[in-house]
Formats: sequence, C-alpha cells, structure tokens
Amino acid sequence: MTQIPQGSNMFWDVQSVVTVGSSAAQTNVSNYNVVTMHLSAEIYANFGSSDSAAISTANDIKLSAGLHSLTVPKQAGNSQYLNYARVGGTDVTMRIVLS
Repeated sequence: MTQIPQGSNMFWDVQSVVTVGSSAAQTNVSNYNVVTMHLSAEIYANFGSSDSAAISTANDIKLSAGLHSLTVPKQAGNSQYLNYARVGGTDVTMRIVLS
C-alpha cells in the first residue's frame, strides 16, 4: 500500500490488487472518505460497521465492470468496511485507491 500526498491533510492510499471471489470479503475503509475502484467484472457491494463480511445478493448494489467512486458513509464511533463478492462464476480483479 502506497500513500501519495495530495495537499494539506489529504492523501491517496493505493491498495494491493484484490481478487474478489464467491465468498464475501471486506476492506476496512474507516479512515477514508472515498473508495475509487476499477473492476474487471460485476460485483455485489455494501458498506457495514461489522468486521464480519456479509453480502445480500437480493439487496446489495451491483457494480458493473469499470471505474467507480463511492463515498464512505460515516457513523460516529463506528468502523466502516466495504464488503464485496463476485456476481458471476469467475473471480473479479479489483483495484482500489482510498482517499
């Protein structure tokens, strides 16, 4: 992970490439405001305060392949996690930059 300064008190934090599989996984985004990601295929995604990854294929947002920027929701005193799982039968490559 590489932090790149972007002005006063701001930075980009480049994450290692993530392989998104069929089981729910997560990334801790508590210290960030925006998640920018590039996906090689569709994933289900949500934000949650639990450190146990969980996905609901019936209710969670489905993101298509390509570039996305999501605002991290904030709740006082709670950690925030980005939860994700692939939609199809093939693993998805996800590149993440946190800011």
